[in-house]
Amino acid sequence: MAKPEESVQASTAAPVLEQRKGSASLESSLNKLARYGGFDLLETSIEGVQNINPDRKARRKIFLTELGKEKERETLKKTLELWASVISKNDSLTDMVANCEDQRKSSEDLLSKNLSKAVDVTRELEANYRTAALFYKNTETEKVKNVTIVNANLEQLKDLDNTRFIDTIHAELSDNYDRLDLKNNYGILVIPGYLGSNKVVEKWAKLAHENKVMLVTDFEHLDEPDDVMEMFDQAYLTGGDVYRANVLMTCNWLVGRGRFEDINETEDLFIPPSAALAGKIYHTLMSQVTAGKKFGGINEVDGVKFDLKKSEIANLENLGLIPMVNEYGKVMAFSGKTLFNGDNLGLQTYSVVRVFDYVTKVLMDFLNRRAFENFTAVTRKEIMNQIVRFLDSITGPGKLIENFEIRKFEQDPVQKDRIHLDIHMKPYFPAKNFLIKMDGHKGDDGNEWETEYEQK
Repeated sequence: MAKPEESVQASTAAPVLEQRKGSASLESSLNKLARYGGFDLLETSIEGVQNINPDRKARRKIFLTELGKEKERETLKKTLELWASVISKNDSLTDMVANCEDQRKSSEDLLSKNLSKAVDVTRELEANYRTAALFYKNTETEKVKNVTIVNANLEQLKDLDNTRFIDTIHAELSDNYDRLDLKNNYGILVIPGYLGSNKVVEKWAKLAHENKVMLVTDFEHLDEPDDVMEMFDQAYLTGGDVYRANVLMTCNWLVGRGRFEDINETEDLFIPPSAALAGKIYHTLMSQVTAGKKFGGINEVDGVKFDLKKSEIANLENLGLIPMVNEYGKVMAFSGKTLFNGDNLGLQTYSVVRVFDYVTKVLMDFLNRRAFENFTAVTRKEIMNQIVRFLDSITGPGKLIENFEIRKFEQDPVQKDRIHLDIHMKPYFPAKNFLIKMDGHKGDDGNEWETEYEQK
């Protein structure tokens, strides 16, 4: 029977013997490798294997024990396993190359298939994020103030039976407009994508008009300008209703991202232009329509769904849409129209509507602060002077209005608590059509020639 101390000696000796055996096995393997160049051969062939070179004991110990090297160890382990598998399964270098090529092709096909599936599944999410990103990029502001984002699906914003989201947005707008202090009121409401029908657009247009905000949204994503014109005409989205003056509708969607040819994606990712346009409107002077080469250029967008001829741009603009055009090496909005098509040119031009809504809200806020003061000659003069100072500050080139006239500011002769304020303002209108006229005349030697040439 063995003594206890002999048993302990036997158990502690076993790991030592195993270590020596492993060390001997490593040395034996290195000796076999010596005739081919030693461990240096592995270092020149396998990336990262220098970290376990037996001759570099300190580096090897750090690599094998430090927690921060765990990912590198796992990568190297998989690489070595792959090498071992290739070497053990093939008898010649030619077979090894062929086997590796087959595995590479199989892995590439699998990766391409999985990436294609991932891109397809996340396509809608990607479009939403890229749409929101273009709003911020086009504000050209480091930190955009006073922005509220509602996480809602477009289908939820179309649903007139379950109006939970519509009511939530209505409440947000109303809570900041239907009050005495208007410093937190909203000016722009952006709904990217097509709302689907005239009744839904009307619902949102009335909501925007009631709270004096400009609704920026999009028409349907279609392939050709003729399709847009035909389907827009059939949708009856324009009209002489005053609330339609608070709606902008874009067409010809933007290329948010080019297609991934590596995974055989067949189509570019298209996104609605409304958010990008709204960001540009946020950045642009209120009296200036965000349209044309100088003011309408959309940042960080390379293309649109379809090219447009000059006549097609004019037709879309006349319908009441804001087409996106790829010309002069950039994408730009090319209209200042609202969905209002009545006789009032001001209500057809969104810069005019925005200026009048803004001035109205400023005057409402100011007069709310002067409510319940006795309307004496002194009070009238003081209020009049402050109104004139405000209107003067927004009058002139590079500002909001061309000129103004206060035609009436007096107390109602019958209902004494009612004060009438009648202001006539002349807004700025964008130049849209340039009419070129040239004439010539020659009368030398009795030969006369005269002509006129006009171009629109």
